Amino acid sequence: MKAVKTFWRKFSTVSKHANVEDFELLKKKLRCKFKSVGMLELDTLINNYLNANMSTMDQDKVKLMYNLACIDTTNLQKLFYFYAKGNKYNVEILSQFLKNKDEKEIQDTFKLLNDILKTSCMGIHDVGKRSL
Repeated sequence: MKAVKTFWRKFSTVSKHANVEDFELLKKKLRCKFKSVGMLELDTLINNYLNANMSTMDQDKVKLMYNLACIDTTNLQKLFYFYAKGNKYNVEILSQFLKNKDEKEIQDTFKLLNDILKTSCMGIHDVGKRSL
């Protein structure tokens, strides 16, 4: 977990668009994080999003991805499950996990989370089925 956070911190300080190699490393780190606790659904969701947005993701989006990566995996899965079930306007749940962030950053992270869900080719009922 610490290695993922360190990687995100270094990755988010880059002032250019990320290249393909950076995203491959990013996907490997995320896959390692989620597979280690059996969160393959989240791994698939995030990888689908990264693959779809690889060429357009900038430093700000990476910082928002870092916000999501800093949430522990169990709570992150609950967040994805909660928002996938149609609670698309309730930011309060996410703001509980991002206490040290300002309102704009929480709103942007909320939009990113919804974008990840929209980009995913998985059905909303598949998210988090195994562990709930």
